[in-house]
Amino acid sequence: MQFTVTINQVKALEWGLNSQQALLFAFVYGCPSWTKPIKTDDGIFFALSKAKIIEELPLLTDKPDTAYRMLKALEEAGLIELSSTANITLFRLTEKAIEWNQKLDGSEKYPTPPKNEGRKKIRSTSEKNPIKVGKKSEQGSEKSPTNQVTNHQGTNQDTSQDSQGSPDKPARNLVLVVDRTDAPRVEIPADMPGPKDQSCKTFKVWANYAMAYRKRYSTWPVWNAKVGGQLGQLVDRLGADVAHHVAAHFLKTSDAAVLRKCHSLNELLANAESYHTQWVTGQRINGTTARQMERTEANVSAAEQAAQMVLAKRQAGERNEYL
Repeated sequence: MQFTVTINQVKALEWGLNSQQALLFAFVYGCPSWTKPIKTDDGIFFALSKAKIIEELPLLTDKPDTAYRMLKALEEAGLIELSSTANITLFRLTEKAIEWNQKLDGSEKYPTPPKNEGRKKIRSTSEKNPIKVGKKSEQGSEKSPTNQVTNHQGTNQDTSQDSQGSPDKPARNLVLVVDRTDAPRVEIPADMPGPKDQSCKTFKVWANYAMAYRKRYSTWPVWNAKVGGQLGQLVDRLGADVAHHVAAHFLKTSDAAVLRKCHSLNELLANAESYHTQWVTGQRINGTTARQMERTEANVSAAEQAAQMVLAKRQAGERNEYL
């Protein structure tokens, strides 16, 4: 797992990348320094499996399909070219992508070291000179520096651009270190109504409900004070860890009564625990399935009653034989 990923915020904003796409590209940018080059009919590409992305960037996604869709987004942004073999994804950087690691004057700020150069340096100090291992850290240095990366040396690039500062106003630091675990897995559209602060109690449940609602009805649900209060109650009843899952699952319900009300939050809140059970079990119960379950239960009950009557008659007959 890569411990630290640095993002050039200036270029990410200029190219229209969201936080997830910027995180992935920051990783992809350094891959040619260690990943395997593959010669194809269209030239040299580099191997990068979806499984490797998941392994190195657990904050980004845990689904191979999502990782591939994000690579396609980078290709659409003109930053990479994609190809593939029978069993692995291939990529290469475009001319545009090179600007990610350049100073304002166009020169490369932190050149990528040759492949395996970092490993050779490690061996030279650990194997040939073992006496240096375990030496006490110098005063003022960190024993466990926070800027740790994977064993792929050179993968972690400082991708900030220099900003011009004045003597009384220092230059701004344009590097963002991504270490959040609560970043959304999809880009939130700018026109989505409701809360924008992701630390808000109702943001996550509202975002899931609203996105699922727009997918089903091709329009945003109404946001107002009543809706905010209802979502707060939903979080209180189901818990912040699952309320957003239940809200999204609710939009898959095809019960006629729910459809007539266009999946109103009134219905979700009134039967929150029921929809929680449906989400946990993966079921979507509507009028038809409820009647089927009712008939099945009635048939089972009738069969049990018939079996009890047969058993009672048999026991009565056995008693008469001994009288």
